[in-house]
Amino acid sequence: MKTSNNLSSLIQKGTVLLLAAAIFASCKKDKVKPPVVLKPARLTVVHASPGGPEFTFLINDVAATPKAFTYNTVLDYQDVKAGDKQLSLVKKGTTDIIVKTPFTLKEQKSYTAFVTEKAPKAVFALFEDDLSAPTGENAKVRFANLSPDAPALDLIVGGKAEAALTKKAFKEATAFVNVAAAAELKFEIVENGKTVVLATLDKVKIEKGKVYTIWVKGLKDATDDTKLGLAVMTNK
Repeated sequence: MKTSNNLSSLIQKGTVLLLAAAIFASCKKDKVKPPVVLKPARLTVVHASPGGPEFTFLINDVAATPKAFTYNTVLDYQDVKAGDKQLSLVKKGTTDIIVKTPFTLKEQKSYTAFVTEKAPKAVFALFEDDLSAPTGENAKVRFANLSPDAPALDLIVGGKAEAALTKKAFKEATAFVNVAAAAELKFEIVENGKTVVLATLDKVKIEKGKVYTIWVKGLKDATDDTKLGLAVMTNK
């Protein structure tokens, strides 16, 4: 009788252990890992298409145009979920897609997308932005060529004899470089390796600690509002 009681007790204990193990396994199976949340990328967009119409800019077919997007307009940085994206343009008031291009935007990276080409064409030129702080008393400057009919260009800073940033063809940009801060600084462009100034941007305030893009706009052979010129944007 005693042996029978011991056996019964062992069976009961074993059953309890099996039930506990089953419940534990079930809980583990049902436990869902929280999704990985990526930190956003940041994107600014510039209308640099000479003769181009007012556009609506879209990310994955959703409008992301907080203000009128006309020639020379800059759409300020906005947070964008990192990952594969489709950037597209439609002429304002229509649904006809002018350009649609896939890009991958990385987590916590910043980008500038220039809309360029001579109307009625349009393309995106996407550049990653290094917004790290400049050294010392400097600012940082990058040079981009967004003129569809211009040759490779050099950027001259402050009237110096030698170009500071050189040989950028259409849809190309330099890395950011340190430039001494100044209350008024002159920027000029010349054809690569030549000295004839094609366009000038005078009296640009370059502040210590800030990050800028100097970009070539317009058409070399134009004489109207779309003529060749320089523009500046503050990235940070």
